[in-house]
Amino acid sequence: MVPDFGPVPDHMLDAAEEGAMEYEELKAELQAIVALCESIPELYRIRCFEVLLTSLIDRRKPAARAPFDAGDKAPVPTPEQADKIPTPAQVRVFMQRNAVTEQVLSAVFLFAGGDLHFIKEPSPTTVAEGQIQWALLLALKAGILNNTIIVDPEDVRSICQEKGFYDGPNFAAIFKRPSNAKLFKGLLEPQGEARSLTTEGEAELAKLLRSLAGA
Repeated sequence: MVPDFGPVPDHMLDAAEEGAMEYEELKAELQAIVALCESIPELYRIRCFEVLLTSLIDRRKPAARAPFDAGDKAPVPTPEQADKIPTPAQVRVFMQRNAVTEQVLSAVFLFAGGDLHFIKEPSPTTVAEGQIQWALLLALKAGILNNTIIVDPEDVRSICQEKGFYDGPNFAAIFKRPSNAKLFKGLLEPQGEARSLTTEGEAELAKLLRSLAGA
């Protein structure tokens, strides 16, 4: 016979609910604990119940947050922490061909700790414009970091969701518009291949960079 443990104290329920566990989930877990206690010798049931209930409460408590956990964005370095922005071969060719100076790059990007950060971001008036502008900027970021000026459509999707320029039903259609499709060497499709920029795409990227830099 399972000993009569009585009602579970309110403070124990409150502790478990700190982990955002719904009442029905808590009730189900408590029932599972009681069922387990029924399966062991009576001598150990009370102690078993106490240990399992304490473990349940501890597991449901929110973990202490570190200064920056997985849900936080990494802090953007200060200009004093910045390094010179790399300009590998493909990027130098792009800059020379489109009259983009290192001063323009430095006004838009900050390079530190081996990563490239945006210190100026586009603020277009439409979602479609935002999607294309971020695609162009991501292509240059890839060029700076990897010497390959290409853009992955899934990277564009992610940053558009983050920045508020994502229109799920029209994501692919925006890339297919003739005025946008001509900027990339091949169609950018969801989960499709990364594409490089056409001459028109590079010119549009250069125009965007100068606008962001105020040049």
